[in-house]
Amino acid sequence: MKKEFEYGRKPDFFWFGIVGTVFAINLTRLAFHIHAEQDPAIKKMEGPLVIVGNHPSYIDPIIMGSTIYGRKINFVAGAFLFRNKIFRHIISTGGCIPKMQFKTDLRAVKAMMRVLSRGGVLGIFPEGTRFVDGSSIPFDNGLAQLIKKTNSGLVFLESHGAYMSWPRWSTSTKRRGKITAKLVNPISSEEISKMSVDEIQAVMARQLDYNEYDYFSQHPQKFTCRAPAEGAQNVANICPKCEGMNTMRARKNRLFCSACGNAVLVNDYGFFEPETPDSKYFPDLHKWVCWEKTIYAREAARPDYCFTEKVELQRPYGENDYALVGEGVLTIKDGQVIYEGTACPTEDGIVYKKGKPIRKHKNRDISKTAQPEKIVFSIKSMKGFVYDFGLFIEFYEKNGTVDRIFPQNRQRIYEISEIIQAMRKQPEAN
Repeated sequence: MKKEFEYGRKPDFFWFGIVGTVFAINLTRLAFHIHAEQDPAIKKMEGPLVIVGNHPSYIDPIIMGSTIYGRKINFVAGAFLFRNKIFRHIISTGGCIPKMQFKTDLRAVKAMMRVLSRGGVLGIFPEGTRFVDGSSIPFDNGLAQLIKKTNSGLVFLESHGAYMSWPRWSTSTKRRGKITAKLVNPISSEEISKMSVDEIQAVMARQLDYNEYDYFSQHPQKFTCRAPAEGAQNVANICPKCEGMNTMRARKNRLFCSACGNAVLVNDYGFFEPETPDSKYFPDLHKWVCWEKTIYAREAARPDYCFTEKVELQRPYGENDYALVGEGVLTIKDGQVIYEGTACPTEDGIVYKKGKPIRKHKNRDISKTAQPEKIVFSIKSMKGFVYDFGLFIEFYEKNGTVDRIFPQNRQRIYEISEIIQAMRKQPEAN
């Protein structure tokens, strides 16, 4: 029987020290113009030590590692990053700990305890997912409980520019700009011992409260690329002028409404500006999203509200791939998300790689073994969901099954997520 890998062990010298530190950190610092300040006092803080930061970009672990260069860190990362065998071996041996989203992951908790019990350094981004609109995301007190239980020291990563350099929603290349980072506000284990879990949580919430647009409105800096607007239509998808849903389109630096022609431009600083004097717009994506939330909340509150969309259903196939197993209709109404259609056994499905079916499955007919399928999720009890702008949204069933949904109109993914969030916030019916 194969021995299970021990997550949370000391990072390997070769994979962390040479591949990770010497190559990955230095190359990424050059590519993204990362300027990291190092505080010798913080770098020498004795473990156990927890470093926490906001999660604006994929490169956040590199940014964090740059601020404490040379010291080994066990990073906590999304379990989806461990699906590929080769990459899993590299990051696991380098000390990374896989964490499942939206559920209590005892394996991850044990691994984090293992790191801290030996006086190690744990790097974690408690928001759990990257920024959507440049502003911070609420998180629960699970990490505060762990810090209190292990009496670990605590320090915060303060960084600016990672979101502007590589927005989660962007479909174009990275922006040419600069990222600054440093570790701030260290709290010793002695101070932690005198604090309650609620006090630790309050300090973390206050320290991680951040809005990238607010910062760069006060500290203007250029972040340029050839097509800075492309992908923004999947988030800023309601027109401020005609309130048309999913009518926004993008081309290069222009974001425009296909229904009424309202248009804005993305400038070199990452902000919106009017194309014409009568353009109606918001100066940044965060303000646009805040306005959209009011629209979705209004729609979701209507007694007769019903969302419907034709969709395809995919499920995991092996460790790394997904297979198309069925098609049907996704409905959101009365506090429920419902898939109603068909599904075949995963082994009979059509395996996709990089968005296309593999050659030997290209002409496979899944209808031969597909059966009627109905999946119902209660929005109030839903732990969470994962989505990729303009591509898919994933729901997790109670038995652990992952249902990956591809809407016919991919732009509606953000609409789906916001309607669900709006319904979760509605008061319980008497």
